[in-house]
Amino acid sequence: MSQLRSPITLRLTLLFLFLSLIPVSLVVVFVQQQVRENLITTQLKIEIDHAHIYFTRMENEPGKEQELAADMTNTTEGESFYLIAKNGTYLAHSNSEKIGDSALEDFSFDTLQTLLARESTSIIDEENGQLIGSYRTSLTAPLAVSVGNIEQKTAALNLLTRNLLIQLFSVVIIISLVGGAAILSTLKPLVGLANYANEVGKGNLDFQFDDKRLRGELATLSSSLKGLAANVQASISSLENRVAERTSELEYRSKLLKAVADVGKAITSFRDLSELLQQTTYLIHENFGYYHVGIFLLDEHKEYAVLSAANSEGGQRMLERRHQLKVGETGIVGYVTQNAKARIALDVGSDAVYFDNPDLPQTRSEMALPLVIGGQTLGALDVQSTEPQAFSEEDIATLQILAEQIAIAIQNANLFNEAEKALETTRMGYAEISRGAWSKILHDQPRIGFLATPPTTIQIHSEHLESNLAKAVEMGDLIFGSDGLTISMPLKVRGQIIGAIRLKKSEISESWTQEETNLAIALSDQLGGAMESARLYRESQQLAARESLISDISARISAVSQTDVILRETVQELGQTIGNASVTFQLLNQFNEQKLPKGMEEHPAAKSRKVRE
Repeated sequence: MSQLRSPITLRLTLLFLFLSLIPVSLVVVFVQQQVRENLITTQLKIEIDHAHIYFTRMENEPGKEQELAADMTNTTEGESFYLIAKNGTYLAHSNSEKIGDSALEDFSFDTLQTLLARESTSIIDEENGQLIGSYRTSLTAPLAVSVGNIEQKTAALNLLTRNLLIQLFSVVIIISLVGGAAILSTLKPLVGLANYANEVGKGNLDFQFDDKRLRGELATLSSSLKGLAANVQASISSLENRVAERTSELEYRSKLLKAVADVGKAITSFRDLSELLQQTTYLIHENFGYYHVGIFLLDEHKEYAVLSAANSEGGQRMLERRHQLKVGETGIVGYVTQNAKARIALDVGSDAVYFDNPDLPQTRSEMALPLVIGGQTLGALDVQSTEPQAFSEEDIATLQILAEQIAIAIQNANLFNEAEKALETTRMGYAEISRGAWSKILHDQPRIGFLATPPTTIQIHSEHLESNLAKAVEMGDLIFGSDGLTISMPLKVRGQIIGAIRLKKSEISESWTQEETNLAIALSDQLGGAMESARLYRESQQLAARESLISDISARISAVSQTDVILRETVQELGQTIGNASVTFQLLNQFNEQKLPKGMEEHPAAKSRKVRE
């Protein structure tokens, strides 16, 4: 007690207290600075990863840049996402009111210039207190930017440092007051403690220090420093683990979304429904690695979900026997097709009954998603895995996007097939009309032909075809003459042969080449189209003439008000139009309930008026 009261001991105690506060403060400052730098470095990597994820999602979902920026801002705590054009204006912003504004509102000129000059980079903007990460694939592409607040990201570290400072300072004060008498005897071990504190301040948290010679407050101080180092190291490790887990989860989601986008893009190329369904199961299996992928479609009465495509061997056997499930009653597929809600079944509890399928013995997890479009359920997508608990609720949200794309592809395939059938029906009907019209033309008019031998063209009237022309008409194909200079080919209109063409080279020419033959065939096809167009034009002219004639007759008749005159004018006009035909116009008594006999003889009970031309 006397030593504690002596001035030198008091001075040494106060000096020790003062000197102890300095290294402890330095240790804390160094540790905080080192941890802060490591934390900021890690956070910059996270910002770049988040910018990369934002850019990838924009590639997978074009046209939704603003929605994705808002979505990632909401789901990522303390961060904002921007899409900057190469001219420095916002294409997308977490605050939609800033779209189209210059990015200089949020970044300094040097920072923005650095971002636009690189494809991917990270920047610490101490002036604005921001951690910035950017990503793009080329200097001409828009720049995806992720921005985090430095203070918000280091708030937990500052709080931890402040609490540790309070604890350390309290410990130092207590040790200085109680252990002042032992200061001189502990100076040498204190040097080792200072070295340890220095190493910790440098960030060497694994540095080993033997504090067996320390007693009392110094031992407590050493233990506190070790505890501080352990706590800081644990905090850094925990933060790194959390960052790694979050990054891994984001990478998994990104890969999942990319796979969904790839499959959705691939299935849009199929038009045949059977091929679409089968190839979709293979694509899902290849991109996601599921053990079994099946697509069920509802039957016409919506009573059964019928398996329409599958990738596994067991699924093929089920297809052969037309496997179907009762809607609302059998399995999770029945549940999904009735309720239009996705469902997951695991190989535990009450769901274990769903896996009693001899065709799929390795199934341990199953997920079914409804194929819905426009509020109408088309069927279900059934995926099964050999891993227990392979699916989660997050997987439903992601894969439901794929299910919706499949439903759209199915509807498009159905609409395409219906349009094809309607078009084919129309084409066949029109072809039949065309063939009938040409048959009538060929039957009614005499056979004519033309012979073009430059510089003159003459018309040929003959009932007999030259042998090669007749053979071309009979065979319906190209016929080469024996001299190698003549070819004969049929003239077709919608599959009906209406004539033939003969082309002959001069005697000094070479034989027909393949290119010249193809040109002649193309000429024949074009001539057939021209003949059909001429027929249609002639029919339209005839129809126009008939309509004009009817209009003229109607105009003349409408100008007359007396019944007898109307009848006489009608008969006269019809007679003049038809030619030498005899026209009879007869009115019957409207009260006559009996039909006229054959030949239009007058019935005694009928009163009639006749006008003949």
